[in-house]
Amino acid sequence: MHEDQRRSRRIIDYLPIEVHAADSRSGRCIAGPFAGRIIDISLHGACLLMTQVLRNSFHIFHSTRENNSLLLQLTTDYLPELDQCMFTAIPIWIDLFQRQQIKAFKMGVEFTGNPDGDRMRQLQLTLHKHQEERGQWWLDHSRIG
Repeated sequence: MHEDQRRSRRIIDYLPIEVHAADSRSGRCIAGPFAGRIIDISLHGACLLMTQVLRNSFHIFHSTRENNSLLLQLTTDYLPELDQCMFTAIPIWIDLFQRQQIKAFKMGVEFTGNPDGDRMRQLQLTLHKHQEERGQWWLDHSRIG
């Protein structure tokens, strides 16, 4: 039996994001943007659905894991209450996602910022608005059947 090891409750969603790899020391963008969706999120991390993980020989998961100075920048401007929202994270795991003819990747990330910070609290509160509709869309479309 698989035991859930998460530190905080996750919210199921389907939130569009852009992912960039950036140097943590200089802030310089190394690769991206990669389009994706947050399919669940908590104070400490998220699960991303990515249709593309390789661009110009840079693999958003493996290349970032191999270089400790690189971080992922997750950006969304989909929530009008927050303007543009950006969080930094490190990749933790990656897995293939396949439903019928659709192939993509699910990637787990851990946020590097303060989970109790104002920006994260604002994001959590904003996500709760209309979250049921966005989350239900993902649940309906990710089931095999």
